[in-house]
Amino acid sequence: MEQSPEQSPSPLFPSLPDDVTVDIVARVVMEGKLVLKSFRNHHGFAYEPRENKWELNEVLNAKEWKGACVIDDVLYYHDRSGKAGALMAFDPKQSPCWSVVNGLEEFFAVEETDRSRVVKCGEKMLALFFTKKHDAKKKVICCAEIALGRRQGEIWGKVLSCDVVFEDGLFDMVKCVSVTV
Repeated sequence: MEQSPEQSPSPLFPSLPDDVTVDIVARVVMEGKLVLKSFRNHHGFAYEPRENKWELNEVLNAKEWKGACVIDDVLYYHDRSGKAGALMAFDPKQSPCWSVVNGLEEFFAVEETDRSRVVKCGEKMLALFFTKKHDAKKKVICCAEIALGRRQGEIWGKVLSCDVVFEDGLFDMVKCVSVTV
């Protein structure tokens, strides 16, 4: 009897847990490990290639971090679950939990975002791409350039610019990638 794709082991990672083989919604590389987020059961897994071993990570399970990026082994994503939203960070070297990136409260209080993605765009910078309604009807894509830094162990952000980058309205933002030329 032939196996369905859901039952077949991953050809790339033979030890991938069975319930994650077909529903990966987020993936990043962090601390030399491949980190995946499962859509179906919302689990976060870290793959250690030297040991060919997967481990479930409870901190990664705690948030819906798709559309994320990694800068200096810190995982960032835009959390829209609260009223205003927040840029979240997970730095496993500093803390065993997620933290809010400070200094962006006013920006998120003003900008009502629909969909969002973050990408690395420099040494200590990220770009937050987000969709929002413009002029009450037309949907636009905006990009906020955010500088990152540390003060007394906490991560801080500063919005350097925020502009509309696409205003056709006939689009759907699926994924953003950073390209270096």
